[in-house]
Amino acid sequence: MRFKNLELDRFQEEAFRHIDAEHSVIVSAPTGAGKTVIAEYAVEHSLEKGKGVIYTAPVKALSSQKYRDFSADYGDKVGILTGDVSINATAPVLVMTTEIFRNTIFDNPERLNGVDHVIFDEIHYLDDVERGTVWEESIIFAPEHLRFVCLSATIPNLDEIAGWMRNIRSEEIGAVEELKRPVPLRPLFYCDGNVYQELRQWPGNRRKNPRFARRGGPRRRKKGGGRHERPEARLVRYIRERNHLPCLFFAFNRNRCEELANAYKGMRLLSNDERGRVLDLYDTLVERYGITTVSVLGPMRSLVSHGVAYHHAGLLPSMKEVVERLFTSGLLKLIFTTTTFALGVNMPAKSVVIDELVSFDGMGFSDMSVRDYYQLAGRSGRRGMDDEGIVYSRLDTSYIKKHAVERIVAGNPEPVSSQLNTCYATLLNLLHLAGRQLYDAYDRSFHYYLADESERRGARDLIDRKLMVLEEMGYIERDALTDKGSFAARLYGYELQAAEFLFSGFLDELDAGDLAVLAMAASLEDKGKPQPVEEKRLVKRASGIVSGIRRVEKKAGIPELTPILNFSLSGMIRAWIEGHDFEDIEHMTGLDEGEIVRNLRRTMQLLREIRSAARGRSELAKRLTVGIEAINRDVVDAEKQLQVM
Repeated sequence: MRFKNLELDRFQEEAFRHIDAEHSVIVSAPTGAGKTVIAEYAVEHSLEKGKGVIYTAPVKALSSQKYRDFSADYGDKVGILTGDVSINATAPVLVMTTEIFRNTIFDNPERLNGVDHVIFDEIHYLDDVERGTVWEESIIFAPEHLRFVCLSATIPNLDEIAGWMRNIRSEEIGAVEELKRPVPLRPLFYCDGNVYQELRQWPGNRRKNPRFARRGGPRRRKKGGGRHERPEARLVRYIRERNHLPCLFFAFNRNRCEELANAYKGMRLLSNDERGRVLDLYDTLVERYGITTVSVLGPMRSLVSHGVAYHHAGLLPSMKEVVERLFTSGLLKLIFTTTTFALGVNMPAKSVVIDELVSFDGMGFSDMSVRDYYQLAGRSGRRGMDDEGIVYSRLDTSYIKKHAVERIVAGNPEPVSSQLNTCYATLLNLLHLAGRQLYDAYDRSFHYYLADESERRGARDLIDRKLMVLEEMGYIERDALTDKGSFAARLYGYELQAAEFLFSGFLDELDAGDLAVLAMAASLEDKGKPQPVEEKRLVKRASGIVSGIRRVEKKAGIPELTPILNFSLSGMIRAWIEGHDFEDIEHMTGLDEGEIVRNLRRTMQLLREIRSAARGRSELAKRLTVGIEAINRDVVDAEKQLQVM
């Protein structure tokens, strides 16, 4: 085993011992401490026994990175399954999203018979409002023979999570905690043109002025008048002068990332030799990924030639990968990026800048959590290269108090809590497996473990209300699943919409293009500029069906109703299916390239899931396949992108 001669930290050795003893283990350690080695050890341990191993990740970018990393070590023993990609799906080392793993537990548990370990990376996603329930359900319902390796950034209630897992699984659960970073962090603070080495040096909130721009506070006028200097300019120069590059500058707005990158591309960050090399690599990667979109190619090339780039969810997925590969080459010195760059992807820098310690949730401002701060700060400091990681926080005197900064930078991370919100499909599966004993499943949840009696009653009441909806709408009858219920049980997300569309006969009336329009309307994440909707008959019928679902839910007192359909991009998907170029549909929407691709992929994923769930309906399957194949081309083809090594 290749780990025998590796010099290990104490927490890594302890985790290895649990794996060797066939225990499950949950590991909490700072970002950059070396948790990946534990995952790799579990992979090798399983393979040596002739068993399989599953690696789950919260984001597809991390899944892709792990697939490439494991493929480099184990070749064709590695496969990947996400909503977008299926490569070598029977491989012993299988990378998948946590949603795919959860679905497999219910839909095809026999597939897990030969699996030894399941690695849950970023297990603190239990606390994610939108998706945390997936992690919780995966742990509750996973077959007993599976052993877990759960990895997380620092969480204060590690013992609480381990205690819950011991309570519901008949096995030993090791809890391993490491608080020390191998590369210590040094926090610095920037405000009004000054860098403070310690927070106590910052005078704090000396004034309030509602006229100050939210992003950046007051701007200073150069001596003698003239143009105003950007509020972060002195900080960027300071970082360059002290050789604190490469630097990840975390901003919280896509437009600001691009604005900052263009503002500082004039800085001389590369030698002539480096400039030539980074452009050669950029051109090679762009060609390899088949990127031809003019609107992004030229501007990014100009930035890259100066050692600068931006990275956010609005970029083409393939262009994001180009930027990531350029960064790992060491030839990019300054990246302006949103927080997505901090989620698991192993790309540390010498320093980071956190543009703001407050966030906007659509309704108001709130201070950043300690956990989120360390998720970003932890990207600074490269093990084996840097003595310390430098973390600059920009402080806006109009929006942050000194005591709040102290809490964020020096406080304890928030405990991980439960976000259990069992969906209709999960309830249908539980009813099929356990009848009315499905309430016992809630008693095994992390939510039940943490909650008081009032909260437990509220959770059971919501289960009752959802079962009332399912019964009234014909998904269950005398505690058994009807045909409609069996179909909906195979879908996780949009299960009621899809089932009502199918069993009302509506889908039988639609061609491949109509099916794609309908799937996009159900799954649309981002809204583009309003488009004239020509699908009046389709819109009226589909919207009426969803309104019927919502009426039943409202009557039952469901707090979050099934979302209404959004047909704002129906013209765009029609054009794409008909073969229009990507730049043509980009002009139709007003959305960023990445948003367009993400919505097309989500549409395609829903069509695939409906095809899989609608077993025995060959004519519908043919039309769904036509739609899927028409969407899955060019920049939308995630499998093609992933195979670019």
